Amino acid sequence: MTIAALVLMTMLTGSSHAVRSDCIQLEATQQSTPSSDLRGQINSGQIKITIATGGGPYRPAKDTYRVGERIPIVITMTNTGTEPVYVCESGTLYQDRPQLLKDDKPVNYQAITQSMMLEAVRDKTCDDVNLPQQVLLRPNEATVVDWFVLAEGATSVDDDAWYEPLGPGKYRVSDRRRLNCCDGAFIESNTINFEVVP
Repeated sequence: MTIAALVLMTMLTGSSHAVRSDCIQLEATQQSTPSSDLRGQINSGQIKITIATGGGPYRPAKDTYRVGERIPIVITMTNTGTEPVYVCESGTLYQDRPQLLKDDKPVNYQAITQSMMLEAVRDKTCDDVNLPQQVLLRPNEATVVDWFVLAEGATSVDDDAWYEPLGPGKYRVSDRRRLNCCDGAFIESNTINFEVVP
């Protein structure tokens, strides 16, 4: 197994199996539902995606970080409809496409992350690994559904981050997220600002 494949497996399983008090844990047979079985059950217009730098399982959300500090992104979804719905949570490489700007200029993903993302699409890893689980969204109730590391810290702790450690500057980030497990359209989140200081 290649190093990229090992890192890919670590990145995919890192956030997917953490304990969440606000998620409905399904039986193993239900968790193994192929992503295609979940299509068509969600009206994307009724799902609002909100991101924050911190919060949820991390310390409180904040908008200032020091150089070399790890920057987490917590994803909350709100079902604005009148009936409960399930969304899929399978892994950040399949479902998220963060867009980071520094001083209004795009920042590139880490090379290893870009490589793993392309490998996951090419090899259809999402369908083969079978990690997806369903998360219940009750009407008008904000629910933390997932999180990822936007930028790794100065000392890596298997962060599996999208970006290298960030230097000083003003940043703006948004996320495009899929509601389906492995494919489908992306929905745009809110945009947030934060600053990295020396």
